[in-house]
Amino acid sequence: MDKKTVALSVEAQGKIEALQRESEVLKEMVAQLDQRLRNEKKSVLEAHHDSRVLRYANGKLVQAAFDAEDARIAADAAIESQSVFLSMLAHELRNPMASIAVANSVIGMLEIEHPRLPKLLGIVERQSAHLVRLVDDLLDASRIATGKISLQVSTLDLHDVIDSALDIAQPALTARQQAVDVALPAAPVLLEGDAVRLAQLFSNLLLNASKFSAPGQAIALVAALGGDAVTVHVRDQGKGIAMEDQPHVFDLFAQGAEERIHGRAGGLGIGLTLVRSIAELHGGKVCLHSDGAGCGSQFTVVLPLSRDGRAQAAARPQATAQRLPI
Repeated sequence: MDKKTVALSVEAQGKIEALQRESEVLKEMVAQLDQRLRNEKKSVLEAHHDSRVLRYANGKLVQAAFDAEDARIAADAAIESQSVFLSMLAHELRNPMASIAVANSVIGMLEIEHPRLPKLLGIVERQSAHLVRLVDDLLDASRIATGKISLQVSTLDLHDVIDSALDIAQPALTARQQAVDVALPAAPVLLEGDAVRLAQLFSNLLLNASKFSAPGQAIALVAALGGDAVTVHVRDQGKGIAMEDQPHVFDLFAQGAEERIHGRAGGLGIGLTLVRSIAELHGGKVCLHSDGAGCGSQFTVVLPLSRDGRAQAAARPQATAQRLPI
């Protein structure tokens, strides 16, 4: 074989090897493209599936929104119906109770001699007064449910509010031989609020403390100024509040487990709901602290001072609290 033929053979062999290398590269590129196409197809299928899932989820979300709106409308209707019923019931009960109270007073004025009569008249009078309080609670529950509690606002002194609250709670406190240790700032504490509702707020707290404390146990009511507000603590050493009941104590008609099962405490579970509502209507707040059953309770009410009250508080040093054992 001559040199020319050998050279041509070598050149051909080189071209064949180059073509083989290019073929391998092309095969690899084709494989990569095929894999990319497979991945893109998979992504498209997954995207299509995700789109279907998303449309399904959106449909469920829209349905849930409609269901929630229907539930809200039904709940509002139920609250309105309950409110109307409570209001009608309270008004229907007022008339016969007024007649019972009048009749009891008339019987007391009759010249009837019987050794048991005074005791029986006293029972009727006390139970009639208790029924009146329950009816008033029902009316207030109706107002709470519909947001119709209104305020007659004026400038007040906290001392006068606490005096009124003590007057309201005094019969229950006396019956259970319980004293209230009251500590208030010596100077006037001026508020903007409804005197009747604020007295109701604090009397409810005092009555609550009395009801859940043993006869003879003391109750403390302590107020202190701080910044633009006054903080009032009502403390008792009574049965306390179980941890599981504490998140619900301010709910309407809420009662602790023992009261729900045994009915020992009495009442409708409205008083503390009123406390919270009245405090919030005055721009304040109320909170509870209890270490649990058997550890007593402390309710804390924070109320904003009036403009004059803030100015007076800023102008004078912190005065020593005035203690008034009741």
